[in-house]
Amino acid sequence: MSFNSSDAAKDYYNSYARHTSFSIRIDTSRESKKANEKTKYIYVCQKAGVNKKEKVADDGPITEKKIVRQRRRDYVDRTHCPARMIVRKTSPGHWEVVNFEREHNHERLRKSSLTKYLKSHRDIPAEEKEFIKLLHGCCITTTRAYQIMAELYGGIENCPYTEGDAKNLRVEYRAEYRGKDVKATLEYFEELKKEDPEFYYSYTLDEFDRVENLFWVDGAARRAYELYSDCLSFDTTYLTNTYNMPCAPFIGIDRNGITIQLGCGFLRNEKTEGFVWLFTEFKKAMGGKDPANIITDQDIAMKAALAEVFVSSVHRNCRWHIMENARKTMGPFLDSKGDAKQELADDFKDCIDNSFTPAEFEQKWQAFLDKYELNNDERFQHLYDMRHCWIPAYFMHCFFPFLQTTARSEGFNAVLKRYVNPKNSILNFVQQYKKIQQRIFSKQDLQEAATATKVPRYLTGHPMEHQMKKAYTRRLFNVFQHELQLSSSYYVVRVEEDDLIDVVPYRRCPDLLYGTRTFRVTSSRVEGLYSCTCCKFERDGVLCCHILKVFDALAVHEVPDRYILPRWSVEPVVDSGVEVAANEPLQEAQITDHGKHVIHYSRMCTNFNEIVRPFMADDEGYAIVSKQVSALQSKLVALGKRRASSVLPGLECEQVDIEQPAAPRPQNKSRKKTSSSTRGGWGSKSVTTT
Repeated sequence: MSFNSSDAAKDYYNSYARHTSFSIRIDTSRESKKANEKTKYIYVCQKAGVNKKEKVADDGPITEKKIVRQRRRDYVDRTHCPARMIVRKTSPGHWEVVNFEREHNHERLRKSSLTKYLKSHRDIPAEEKEFIKLLHGCCITTTRAYQIMAELYGGIENCPYTEGDAKNLRVEYRAEYRGKDVKATLEYFEELKKEDPEFYYSYTLDEFDRVENLFWVDGAARRAYELYSDCLSFDTTYLTNTYNMPCAPFIGIDRNGITIQLGCGFLRNEKTEGFVWLFTEFKKAMGGKDPANIITDQDIAMKAALAEVFVSSVHRNCRWHIMENARKTMGPFLDSKGDAKQELADDFKDCIDNSFTPAEFEQKWQAFLDKYELNNDERFQHLYDMRHCWIPAYFMHCFFPFLQTTARSEGFNAVLKRYVNPKNSILNFVQQYKKIQQRIFSKQDLQEAATATKVPRYLTGHPMEHQMKKAYTRRLFNVFQHELQLSSSYYVVRVEEDDLIDVVPYRRCPDLLYGTRTFRVTSSRVEGLYSCTCCKFERDGVLCCHILKVFDALAVHEVPDRYILPRWSVEPVVDSGVEVAANEPLQEAQITDHGKHVIHYSRMCTNFNEIVRPFMADDEGYAIVSKQVSALQSKLVALGKRRASSVLPGLECEQVDIEQPAAPRPQNKSRKKTSSSTRGGWGSKSVTTT
């Protein structure tokens, strides 16, 4: 036989080995000194040759190396198997079989279904490697990816490779960027900058030219910051990559109440100088504008950096983090098991959560210490000393919408965990970060479409409900509706005519924050000014149920414009000025060429398996399928020739026709000797060659 390449010869012999239930390997090859290329290959059975002799332990002192438990490794027992095929290059593009040994000196697998587990038959086709890589890029686990491939093959028993092979493929993808990860990331940033001129990134190197700090932000986030710089959440509790560099995302809230990304960074360490660099780069990217309010976890280095860079910002620590740290030392006090401890925990929580002014907090705190005799407890004294940076009562007039903790950042970290594996490279993280950004854009579009096209169910007949439906985005309108409903839980008591009004609950407000307490609303109808002791509008930017109740009592039918924040309002419609001509075709979104290729390939695999599998049990069905596959292969080869000739006009692609009998037959040349007959072949003429 003859082949047009050594790979074609290897593929043919491996296909023969699969049908006769053994595995092959390359024993040796010969390279031409003149042409500097391979001219001879010897393909042998996996059991050819002999195993290496094990070293016998010498008599000597027992060392640590000797007593360490060695990893158990199975191996293939080589038996000097003579089966082989030798091919030699006789001319350019022409390889001949010069020797073929058919017989084996060992038993082969009795069940043909087990052949796919042999080493040389566990190769994943190039198209499927690309598809599995695509699945990995969509954060599908290796097990799930293998299940999908098995489904395309019509079952795991038909899949020609194992789940372990798919896992090894993923390891190869990760190792692909090892040592060149940062360089590839910076090149990727340059590509993004060409697509998005407003894309910004910066990095620093240490004395060994390794990346020490990294920050990037896209143009969409920079534009969003102009609208939503009033409140940020920042957290570094999630480690994302193999370099153990903490991920530091800047998180904001858009007009729909959706968590948005406003930039991200990596820090080699969490020292003050690292945070100073990161915050400085963030500020530079955002036009030198400080965030109005920012909430972070409890970190001394971070606090110092914030005070140095964001001079005008209000910094607040996450209450949850502080309470978690407190529980490590005050667990016995705050444990709610038992009636006495339950009462102490409830009083402590009431002091923290239900104090609406610093004076009220001071009063409740002292009463709490006196009641439980904790005035000399250093742990509670420590919490009290930090009160200005985490107690809600000290931030009632600061804009932290629906935010008492860094839950926004922690929620984003939870999203990251679904998209990113800690073992992944920085480049993979940046690519996944972009996908998360696209997912956020999609959620924003969905919310805007719902606001524009769907009509909510009105809960009352109040005209303000119809007014705010037109003004607010859908999620914020639902928040307003909730407050409007809660207003029915109160009645008003005039203290000083219409200027000072107490809003008193009938029994108890369903909202846990309001409970049974009475709130006082100060109003000025002439100037259109209203304020409540609950400070909800100052904190969340939405009017509270107490002011809405006063509106009802004073017959105020519409919410004044000053109490409708633009950041919660429906985005104004801007005429793009784009006109479409009557005869101009409208283009629809289409799948990419690569996506089409993957879908076509997977569909063909599935259809082919479904068609031929019922007829593989008998020889007649197998012969029909083999004949059709051979005819299909001839047509595809002819198509390849036509395409090649169209690319290189005047050049004909010379290709050797391969006559493929039941088994490889050596050429009948007098100068060559063969050792075995090939009678009693293993199949038809259908063979896939490269």
